[in-house]
Amino acid sequence: MTRCLVRFFSVLALGTLAIATPSAAARADIIFTNFGPGNSFDVGSANPVGFDFFTGDRDAQADSFVPLANATLIRLGIALTAFDKTNAAPIVVTLSANAGGLPGAVFESWTIPIGSLGTFGVSSVPFFLTSILNPTLSLGSRYWVTASGGVADAIAWNLTKLNDPNPTATSVDGGATWNKLGLTPGAVQLEGNTLVTPEPASVVLFATGLTIVAGFARRRRSISTGLEEPPASDCI
Repeated sequence: MTRCLVRFFSVLALGTLAIATPSAAARADIIFTNFGPGNSFDVGSANPVGFDFFTGDRDAQADSFVPLANATLIRLGIALTAFDKTNAAPIVVTLSANAGGLPGAVFESWTIPIGSLGTFGVSSVPFFLTSILNPTLSLGSRYWVTASGGVADAIAWNLTKLNDPNPTATSVDGGATWNKLGLTPGAVQLEGNTLVTPEPASVVLFATGLTIVAGFARRRRSISTGLEEPPASDCI
């Protein structure tokens, strides 16, 4: 009987350990999005990236977001299109930390090659970028997605159709410095593996199982050497 109980609680403890160990979900979850239904966005309105027709500046744009959960990034979707069939220079997209309410240190960056973007006012398909570094994003922390382009290349970051209250930032020197201007955010989505933390009940169950197993082990050691434990029988 003792062997059966030890075996039972050993299995219980190991099973509880598997439940309590932090792990990542196998499927991709939405960490943040301001896309509309079907990954839609405003195809006719945008913030300028790269060459600005009106000022001649080299604009860069930044959207901030707060993750819905602790997660590792898998991919980033962004609504970038090209004015007048341009995209004659590479576009750089980054995921950055928050530094005093503006984009800070870069966690990961992507380069969109020349000629990869659809045309402003026509294309309604986001451009998806796969993460190689898979940075961990923390619930409650603010992060930034930035986009910058060539000095003579006119790119559009199409706006979200939703009411997104997250702060935005604009640069007129290609992202070297940033300013808070309160523009409507561009459309962006981040997907990843949500990190599952152990539930308190699982941790308690695991600790209880180990305590019981240890108690039975001590009891067996205390049995006199003159007394032999009956042969083990099948556990029912």
